[in-house]
Formats: sequence, structure tokens, C-alpha cells
Amino acid sequence: MDRPSLPPLPIFDTIPEGMDAEIVLMGDNPIQHISVTSAVGDVAAVSSKNTKVTNFNDAYDVAKFPYSFVLDKRAPIQQIDFIGDESIKGIKVTYRKPDRTTVSVVHGKKPPEGSPCLKLTEDEIITLVAGNAGMTPNGVNAVLQLKFCFLNKATSEIKTSPVFGNPSRDSALFYAAGPVMAFMGKSTPEYLLSLALVMADEPVDEAGL
Repeated sequence: MDRPSLPPLPIFDTIPEGMDAEIVLMGDNPIQHISVTSAVGDVAAVSSKNTKVTNFNDAYDVAKFPYSFVLDKRAPIQQIDFIGDESIKGIKVTYRKPDRTTVSVVHGKKPPEGSPCLKLTEDEIITLVAGNAGMTPNGVNAVLQLKFCFLNKATSEIKTSPVFGNPSRDSALFYAAGPVMAFMGKSTPEYLLSLALVMADEPVDEAGL
């Protein structure tokens, strides 16, 4: 029997209540509407004597949001490299800046050269992320699988990526739709423990939304 699809993850506004949006969203071309999905995976993980847990927020650390947004708003993600077969052990995200330079960050175990990857052109933006999160064979609560849909805004062509990580669908399904601007979550040196998506409400152009 097919399992029923779960509803999309809830989203919430990242502008703090009572704070002036003109102050929060500085810059010549501010992004006006940003939302963040609820995290999936081990959202409660903390460092222990044996394992260091790192909290990452690329929207803040890389894009400098909410005080600015130093990435290319139209197509902020250039490439995502993956490592892991029974789970997503790590990702390397390469972000694109408006001047066409890039900045890369690794979350979890570093994927080696030649790892499976998702490559996006300057016209392409991720519009949907789906996957599974749950226990690995080693008993670690982590992100097991990721799959992406992405849109070519020049041609309106929609493409689907291969499955990265564990191809099984036995664990809980998650998915979220909307242009992906950056990633947040928790990781260790060996696993991508949890993941949340920083998303825009609709495709972004040079003027913001």
C-alpha cells in the first residue's frame, strides 16, 4: 500500500515581530519576503565529549541576511556536492555572487572531488526539495535522502535531480516548495544531522521579489 504524502513543512516569517522591515532588509535591492521551513532530522542534537555538533546558517553566515543579501538573488546556488549512500553524510554548497564569483561551504563530511552533485546554471533555481530523514544503520538520526526539482527561468523547463543518499523511502518523507536561497541545519564531522531551507516566496529578480 502506498503511503500517503505528508503536507508541506510549515514556514514562518524571519523578520522579528515589532522590528522595522526597512532596517532588517537593508541593501539596494532587498529581498522582501523570506521564509524558513521547519528543520528535519535531529533538531535537538548537541555536542558531547565524543561528537562535536555544528549549527550552520548560510543565510546569515554567507548571505549576511537579514542585514543584506550578498548572493545572486536570481540564482544563488551554483552547485551542491554530496557524500554518503546510506545517508547524507555531508554536502558542499557553492553559492553564486552577483559578480559571478562563488563561495563554498561544507556541512558534515566533505565530499571529495568527483562526488555526485547537482549543478545549476545562472538561469536555474531550486523550486522543490524532497527527501527522507530518520535513523541510519549506525543509529544516528540524520538526513537520509535528498532530491530536487529546479526551474530554468529562461526556458520555463523544469528538471528533476537524481536521488542523493539512501534511495529507500521507508523513513518519514519531507518536502517543501519555493525558490531555495540558502541552507540551515546541524552537522557533525561525519553526518548531516538536520536541514532547514531558507526560501523566497516566489522567483527572484534583480529588484528583489
